[in-house]
Amino acid sequence: MKKTLFFCIAFVFQLQLVFAQVNEVSERYPVLYNMVHHNPGEPRFNTKYTAPESIKQLGYNGQVPKFEIQCAVTYDDYENNLVPDRTAEKLWIERKSADVRIQLDKAVKAGMPFYPFMDVLVVPQSVMKKYGEEMKIDGKLSIQKTRTQEILKAQIAEIFSKFPELGGLTIRFGETYLHDTPFHEGDRPVYTPEDHIKIINILRNEVCVKRNKKLIYRTWDWGKIKRKFHLVPEVYLDITNNVEPDANLYFSIKHVNGDFLRGLPFNKTIGIGKHQQIVEVSINQAGMYGKNAHPYYIGKGVIEGWPEMEQKKGIRDLYNNKQVKGFYTWTWGDGWFGPYFGNEFWMDLNTYIIKEFAKNPLQSEEQIFNDYTNNVLKMTPENSRKLRELCLLSVDAVFKGQATSIQDTSPWWIRDHFFTAQNMSVFVKNGVDKQVLEEKKENLKSWYAMEKIASSIKLPNKVDEDFIKVSTTYGRIKYELIELIYRTQIMFARMEIKGEVLDRNEAQLIVKNYKAKWDEWTKLKKENANCPTLSVDYESIHCEGNLPFIKSIEKLEELLKTK
Repeated sequence: MKKTLFFCIAFVFQLQLVFAQVNEVSERYPVLYNMVHHNPGEPRFNTKYTAPESIKQLGYNGQVPKFEIQCAVTYDDYENNLVPDRTAEKLWIERKSADVRIQLDKAVKAGMPFYPFMDVLVVPQSVMKKYGEEMKIDGKLSIQKTRTQEILKAQIAEIFSKFPELGGLTIRFGETYLHDTPFHEGDRPVYTPEDHIKIINILRNEVCVKRNKKLIYRTWDWGKIKRKFHLVPEVYLDITNNVEPDANLYFSIKHVNGDFLRGLPFNKTIGIGKHQQIVEVSINQAGMYGKNAHPYYIGKGVIEGWPEMEQKKGIRDLYNNKQVKGFYTWTWGDGWFGPYFGNEFWMDLNTYIIKEFAKNPLQSEEQIFNDYTNNVLKMTPENSRKLRELCLLSVDAVFKGQATSIQDTSPWWIRDHFFTAQNMSVFVKNGVDKQVLEEKKENLKSWYAMEKIASSIKLPNKVDEDFIKVSTTYGRIKYELIELIYRTQIMFARMEIKGEVLDRNEAQLIVKNYKAKWDEWTKLKKENANCPTLSVDYESIHCEGNLPFIKSIEKLEELLKTK
């Protein structure tokens, strides 16, 4: 009896030690936020990741909703009737305010702090009409102007007056989107380090000091500025060293030294300076790699560094950087358009890996993966091994399918769901065109292997099991089409640069296979209700001005008509 009691006490003590270690590790990163970035100008995503109670259960302790809270204020406290009563403009603002209130009440009920994502100098048209010229220098909004500062302070004051339950604000700079704000105007108020210093200090005083709320200031810059806040350590330090630290002030920085893209180093401004930092991780990785419509595993690359990195570095390497206080994930969004899908299997997997790492950063990536497959998906060891093999193959199968490890080129030709006719003359000029084509052909073998693995995976959840199969086949066809795009564009580049005549056999084969693959893809979509939406080759938006790829197919068909 005494022996049994001794073992029970010892077991309980060991459990306490384990829990203490977990809690201690979890405290390393006390911040874990999530955002769904609804596509500008499109309906909001309908997903569990926007539901405060759902992300609370997932372990997040903060939510960054994108509902344009800057558009929910009338500025009546600043100047009565500045936005005239009994107008469509004011009614729209009041409706926006009611929408925010409903969502905020749900968050309060769930115990989930809200830190809305906002463009601070997007204001009602009436405000801009009356005071716009007083807010500008050389035709651009400027935080250096007294009127701009007054409007900003009035905006912050009314936000917290109307919505005192807010935990704080997340400030966005760079692109300013007005797609969902029909009665508002605005632009970025920051163009120089001096501008950043001015606005950060104003916001710090208004949000952190006066109201004891959190301020998450994103360092993302945009446009023709070469010495960007989020990329250059000297610029980051020049700005942040002119701001006093505050317990409520955080700088939020993407983990990549640029946008969420492969082929770039880890962000050089993370882990420096005297301020608290939050590291941003996009589960969709800039909308560039399928947006979780098909397999693309980001867990290992984000945590440990991607295979192609010259200096391999990931978020695991931040453990001793005490400035880093946590992570901020983007689930849906981070793009403009599709693909769209109803099953969040791949998104759930990628999200789990990142958030669980944040909660316990001493775990290995593989441990977290196995925990998910064993304890969440309830997979057998054999099927867990198969899923991991598929995921690890996807790391390069996606990247090398649409980019290349041989030659640096812009990746933006295939963002969201667009297939475009990128100029591939650089491959021909540098004499690597044959290597690139061979790489694409060889890479398809990974997709065939992944499709074979997917067809053999068994899950207790048969809905997810079927989606793994369908989405992997979806990805295989997509990358077969992309291989044909490479062949076409390199053929045109050879004709233009080397003066080669049209390879009629190759052109006929491309046209025939391109149509056949589209037929196969369309058939997959029609026969499977869970199949994501297909890519678009007849339209091109935000793809660096490239023509839709169908224009290249039409050009080939015209050339084949000539003798």
